Amino acid sequence: MAWALSLFLVVVGFILLEKFNLLTLPFNFLGNTPFMAFFGLALCSITFIVSRSAIALFDILFSKPQWLKIISFFTLMLAANVGVNTATKNVMLQEPSIQAALANLTNGEQAIIKAIAGAFGFIYAIGFALSGLLVNRRRNVPWNHPDLLRDWALAISSWGGTSFHNLDLSEVNFKNAQLANTDLRARKLYRTCFQGVTGLERARVDSRYLDLEIPKVQKLLTHGCSEDPDLSNLNLRGAYLQGADLRRMKFIDTDLTGADLQGADLRGSILANAQTIAVDFTNPNLTGICIQNWNVNSQTCFTNVECDYIYRKLDEKGEPIDRHPLDRNFEPREFESLYQEVGNVVELVFKEGVNWRAFAFSLQKLELENESLGLELKGIEKQGDLWVAKVTHNQNISHAEVEKRLNDSYEELKQQLSTREQQINSLLGIASTQAETIKEFSKRPFGNSFVINGSTITNLTGSGQIEYNEAADQVRSLVANATEPVQVSNIVQHLLAQLQGQSVATTAGTQAELIKQLLLNEAEKDSVFKQLLVLQSQQIIDSLPEGSIVTAIKQAIAQLQRSSTNS
Repeated sequence: MAWALSLFLVVVGFILLEKFNLLTLPFNFLGNTPFMAFFGLALCSITFIVSRSAIALFDILFSKPQWLKIISFFTLMLAANVGVNTATKNVMLQEPSIQAALANLTNGEQAIIKAIAGAFGFIYAIGFALSGLLVNRRRNVPWNHPDLLRDWALAISSWGGTSFHNLDLSEVNFKNAQLANTDLRARKLYRTCFQGVTGLERARVDSRYLDLEIPKVQKLLTHGCSEDPDLSNLNLRGAYLQGADLRRMKFIDTDLTGADLQGADLRGSILANAQTIAVDFTNPNLTGICIQNWNVNSQTCFTNVECDYIYRKLDEKGEPIDRHPLDRNFEPREFESLYQEVGNVVELVFKEGVNWRAFAFSLQKLELENESLGLELKGIEKQGDLWVAKVTHNQNISHAEVEKRLNDSYEELKQQLSTREQQINSLLGIASTQAETIKEFSKRPFGNSFVINGSTITNLTGSGQIEYNEAADQVRSLVANATEPVQVSNIVQHLLAQLQGQSVATTAGTQAELIKQLLLNEAEKDSVFKQLLVLQSQQIIDSLPEGSIVTAIKQAIAQLQRSSTNS
């Protein structure tokens, strides 16, 4: 813009001088003096940069006194006018052809030329000052992004002001403070309170700890809200956002590690792939958040969470899907029980093809050998191609020791199970117990519609039968794969087709009764399976339409809960 303005004024100036016959220039004047053109354009650019920097500096130093800005603006124009006139006069007087032309002019004509030069200098000053002001206003001074001129202006403005440079300002409360013209390039800003702060946009900051240079981050920290809902891919580590209005905000791939979100309203927010390690979620509203692949740990605090439901995935358009729970709301404290990590948790990672029977045996074996370990299966999750089993243990025993013993026991039993299943059953006392149980069941009904003869389940009409172990394995597989909806659906279809095809249970009612009895029987024999059934039942229910399987699981869980209450 400055170059275009300079060229325009030079051309207009020469036309006026020629038109009024005030100055006759040689034909080759411009060709012989390229330095003059370059000097003029360079002078325009420098003037524009200086004007813009000066205006920015006054904006940063003085936010409210408009009269001071007006005085500084006219002072700037006067300085620019004097500078341009002086430079133009010196250049013109040093050119021999111009000197010769001026010598032939009268005093009046020379006065007119000086007036024209002064007018052009004044126009230059106004043009550059206004252009600098306009550019700064469009960039919303102190400008939306780091800029060399902005850095200089902020550096100058912070001279003599309060300096927090390279200090640890963790948990410092700046609430309602005036921080303009301060040096806030702090080493650490962990949960530093900026709520109600004014002048933060005119403070000297950097993004070493969090993205404090970004205007929408400043607005979020000072006002507890943001007009821009997209806060993705930002560094908000340790951000103090107590009571913030974060409804329908996008925190995709955002680093919220250590952030303070006590009492924050996050309804409808998307936290996909967000780092929420050690975040304080105390008294927040998390209804409708999307938690696809979010990262939490035992230091992430979920206390008094208000949450009716969540979404577990995003579709291709970035919209949340896969509501959980599907057809109801969370019970009080249910969300906390599901997602609050416990500090004494070992996560065992298995590839596809994990032998869940060997894993269950390894847990039982270690519990029998050393009750002080305090092992308890917390849950099993599918993460990509991997399975993650979470087991809690006694806090006085190290993670490394428990993990090693579990892995060693699992590998040992998995190997033995493939070749010597009878030895493993004998070791765990399961084979004899199961044989006695089946033998006992052969003498009595299996529910209201079935009986067990040996190891075979037969309906009372005698029209169909199925091997107990075959049916029990499918029920166990259904529970073990609860976190994989497609796998659950396939198992259900196969099981129901088998019951129907072998005429064991041909109606929804008898199917539900048989599956419920299988669940209860396996839970009674195997405490690990019982824990897994209780933990995974809701996921199975959410992944299936209403039917015999869902009915069976609900009835089995209800009966187990009544039994626990009575005992």
